[in-house]
Parts: sequence; structure tokens; C-alpha cells
Amino acid sequence: MTEPLDQRQPATRTIKRRCPDCGASLVKRSSESKHLLMSTTYLVCSNAVCGATFTGVDEITHRLSPPSRPNPAITLPYAPSALRRGVLEQQGLPGEMESQAPELMGLPASQGVEP
Repeated sequence: MTEPLDQRQPATRTIKRRCPDCGASLVKRSSESKHLLMSTTYLVCSNAVCGATFTGVDEITHRLSPPSRPNPAITLPYAPSALRRGVLEQQGLPGEMESQAPELMGLPASQGVEP
């Protein structure tokens, strides 16, 4: 049986950052939203002997792909196309061209976009 939502332990997440002191993985303990595009993040070293703790800023600076329902209060530039392609490939997501329907790109519906 699952615990009620209010009794669950806060989720921690090991992120791909390394402790600048010992090189062990950092664990994200919490974050506080400061703005729609910015938050303060609190990190702790996973090495109990080291035990270093850190704070940092997470900021959303660019869009990689268009939203289905954009927030009119937010204006974000798109990242350069080479950066978007690289990040989308790394995340295993379809690229800009693959995510569009062929008919929207001026192609007959029977033709797809070749990789």
C-alpha cells in the first residue's frame, strides 16, 4: 500500500554534477522557485566522508522545442539550431523536422522526412 502524499519523504535525485571537492555525485535535496524561469537549488555531496553542501541557480534561458500551449507572459529565444539538434538527440527526442507532420512542411502526406 502506498503512503499518503503528505507522509512521503521528499524525493532526492542524483544529478550528473560532481562535487568540486571530492568528485562524488551531487544529490539535489531541494529547490526554491524564485521566478518562472529561475530557481535556487540545494545540493549535497553523496560521499558521507566529504559531506560538502552547495547552493546554485537553475535558470531556463532558451527553448529547444515549441510548447503545445505557450505561456504568453514568457518570451524565450530559441537556442541555435545546432544546439537544439544536439540536445534533442542526446535526450532521444525527435528533432524539429521529425516532429512536424509532412503536410505542414509542404510534402505530400505519403512522404516522410528522411533522417
